[in-house]
Parts: sequence; C-alpha cells; structure tokens
Amino acid sequence: MRKSLYIIIVALVFHACKKDGEINPYDNSNLNPPEDTTVNYFSDPTTIQALHNNIFIPTCANSGCHDGTFEPDFRTIESSYNTLVYQPVIKNDNTNAYEFRVKPSSSDKSILYKRLIEDIDGISGIMPLSAEYNPEHYWYDHKEEYIQNIKDWIDNGAKDIFGNSPLQPNNIPEMRGAIAFVTGQNTPLPRELPRGTIYVPATANSIDLWFSVQDDILTSNQLSYNKIKFSTNLFNFENKPEFPLGIITPPKNETGYYGSATDDFYHKYTLDMSSYNSGDIVFIKIFVKDDINPVTEIPSNGSDYNIVKHFTFTVQ
Repeated sequence: MRKSLYIIIVALVFHACKKDGEINPYDNSNLNPPEDTTVNYFSDPTTIQALHNNIFIPTCANSGCHDGTFEPDFRTIESSYNTLVYQPVIKNDNTNAYEFRVKPSSSDKSILYKRLIEDIDGISGIMPLSAEYNPEHYWYDHKEEYIQNIKDWIDNGAKDIFGNSPLQPNNIPEMRGAIAFVTGQNTPLPRELPRGTIYVPATANSIDLWFSVQDDILTSNQLSYNKIKFSTNLFNFENKPEFPLGIITPPKNETGYYGSATDDFYHKYTLDMSSYNSGDIVFIKIFVKDDINPVTEIPSNGSDYNIVKHFTFTVQ
C-alpha cells in the first residue's frame, strides 16, 4: 500500500513539472477565411476578364489567328490587354484615322470597335472573320450584346483586371517609310521589289528624299533634332557628318514601307548626287527625337535587314 502511494505521488510530481505544450496561434477556426461561394469574376460583362472569357477566347483566339500568330494576342487576359490598350494600329482604314487598337474612353477612336461594325478598307472583312461568312455562327446570338460590352469597356476607361486605368505610353518614334524623287519630278523613283533599295539614275543631279515617321504622342512635324547621315559602308556611320532634315507642311502623302495604306512624309532632304558614281550603294540613317525619349536612330543597328535595305539607294 505504501509502495503504491509512493508511485502515485511521484507521478503527480512529474505531471506537475511537465511543460505546457505550445499553443498554435493558427489553430483557431475563427481565423479561417469566409467561405464565399458567390464570387464571380465575370459577373460584370464589361470588364476585360469577362470580355476575354466570353468573347476573345471562344471567338477570336482561333488557330492561326489571334492565338499568338497575329496581334492582338487573345490567349490570356494579360496578353489581350497588353496588345490592345494604347497599342499602335498596323492595318488602318483608308484615311489612317486610327492611332490605337484601343484608345481608353474613346470607342469611336478605337479600331477594335470599328472592325466589329465595319469593313474598314473594303477588303479586310468585319470581325470576327470566323463568323462573317457563317450565318449560323453562335456570334449572331449575342452580337449586339457583345459589341456593346466591348464599347462600354472602352468608353469606361479600358481598365485592367484590377480596375486600374491605363497610362498612355510614350514609345520611341517608328519608321513608316522612305521614298525618293529626282528633284523637280513627281514620280517616285523605282525600287527593288517589294521594298528594297531605291534605284537612282546616274544622270540625276540631285534627289529629294522623303521620310515618314510615326510617334505615339506627337505628330511627325513636332519631332525635334531631325538629322540625316549617309555612308557607303553600313558599319561606318559614326564619323559621318549630320545634315538637317527639313519639315514640310503639308506633308507628302505616299505609300510607305508597309504598303497597306498611305503615310504622311514630313521629313525631306535634297541630296547633291555629284559625289556619287554608277554602282554606288548608299546607306541612310535619320535621327529624330520626341519629347521624352533620347534621339532615335532609324534604322538602328538592330533593325531588320529589310528595313536597312529600304533606307538605301543604288546609283545605276
């Protein structure tokens, strides 16, 4: 009996000395997030995420089309937004009326909206092309609703998935084309097809070179610096002299590098041909500056060689 009592006392002492277990601060059911099953990220059909889910993915991101093959890229919400808002137009209407695919708060100035309601040049069709020649396409069951949703998203500021309004970018000026005329003539000099070197007759005393440049904020005649260089060696421009480019208003309107539409050519330089001989190939670079970025070189050392060739002339 005494032995049993001793064992009980010892057990009680050890139990009293036992360190309490650590409390897990997260082991509390009150800290669990609420179970909200009512959230629907596509409930507002005029948001970019709803447009992507309801329209862009099922209707536009078809194989060989806007699945990354061509911009806009509708594979994801992010790629859709980033290739639409404040992104420059490649295929424009016949008057070059549109600057951006989507211009926030201005559906009437957004070519995305325009292409849903009109064939912009008479040959490109009305988007979505998968539905244009298929009267039984499901698009027609929702056409007016979907187009209105896109219009409302644009007119409400073209906000991103988080409800943020976009900031207008300020990209460097971009090349749109180069053309040349024998001074005093009105017919552009021919070039290697489709858009290669310009052929200049050896009998020409001087030529007028015209350049089209596009900026996302300024019109071309508002650009500054405006210089030009010539070299018979593509890799030897550094020590060549710069000459001022003239700004001519109104601009000359001609077909540029991309060929699908005409462009405004504001920048002009008249080149004396007396120092060039038959067979010479001359490379050209122009330099312009917008209100934010450093001086832009066109073509740059990293430009596609087709653009480099476009900015050359060959004396015949």
